[in-house]
Amino acid sequence: MIKLKSVYQEYIWGGTKIRDELHKDTGDLPRIAESWEVSTHPAGKSIVENGIFRGKTLNEYFDRIGWGIAGRYAARNHQLPILIKYIDAKENLSIQVHPGDKYARKHEGDNGKNEMWFVLGADEGAFIYLGFSRDVSKEEVRRRIEENTLEEVLNRVEVKPNEAYYIPAGTVHAIGGGCLICEVQQTSNVTYRMYDYGRVDENGKTRELHVKKALDVLNYHKTEIADLKRRDTMSMEQYIDGMFGRNGKCTLLKYEAEGDLTILLPVSHLTFALVLDGSGKLYAGDFEENFQTGDTWMIHGRATRVSGKCKVLFVAI
Repeated sequence: MIKLKSVYQEYIWGGTKIRDELHKDTGDLPRIAESWEVSTHPAGKSIVENGIFRGKTLNEYFDRIGWGIAGRYAARNHQLPILIKYIDAKENLSIQVHPGDKYARKHEGDNGKNEMWFVLGADEGAFIYLGFSRDVSKEEVRRRIEENTLEEVLNRVEVKPNEAYYIPAGTVHAIGGGCLICEVQQTSNVTYRMYDYGRVDENGKTRELHVKKALDVLNYHKTEIADLKRRDTMSMEQYIDGMFGRNGKCTLLKYEAEGDLTILLPVSHLTFALVLDGSGKLYAGDFEENFQTGDTWMIHGRATRVSGKCKVLFVAI
């Protein structure tokens, strides 16, 4: 079992929940917008924290042992098909959209981005924007961006902890202030901002918008929230299975209980365990490790047993 060290991203909308609630050692950073827990993307690579590869990047680890253990996509591309991060939105994120693979590879030299949000925490009234509330046209969206009225045609969805939402490429979306989210996404760092509330940074500059490219990739049809939402009803719940198409299957399971349970995940190459709360022990084959809130572990294709009073998110590829 490999313990992974986070990579932190500081943006103007970030807060302190990643430090205060997930107990991450974020050093002197005044705000932490994102904590990349599992990443082989050039923009931020996870670091191995234990064993003989301690201090190496996750990429260097797979370079040594072979990318094939992470599946066909990883073997072809020398990167994992997924990137997992925590997002702390103290303020609203920009209204944005991600392209699909074909457009992103042609225009950005990167992957497209399907993603899934698992809500860890939500202040009273916290919400997300997810898709359009009715069919719209490219011309209407362009006009509304210019007139600062884009929010009027978006689905505004109040969220609660233990809900999950799937956001396919092309879907307009934004995380509202007060949300703490775990995001499982394709390995990509391509985001097209459509609207940013007129905000400026500490130097008085507005952030770049990418309106032309956003208009190229948007899905202009009404979004049915029920098709994208998963509610948690059990101590262990499966949320998403197969969200990355030809890039491979991805299964998300949440375990929250006190006791001892063997996690019989689908046949997979790798499982990532993200400890959201509590403490206990992870067992895989002949190996065992203590864990606590904020830990992220990578386990090689073995049945995994968890014991303790805890809340753990398992992501299998």
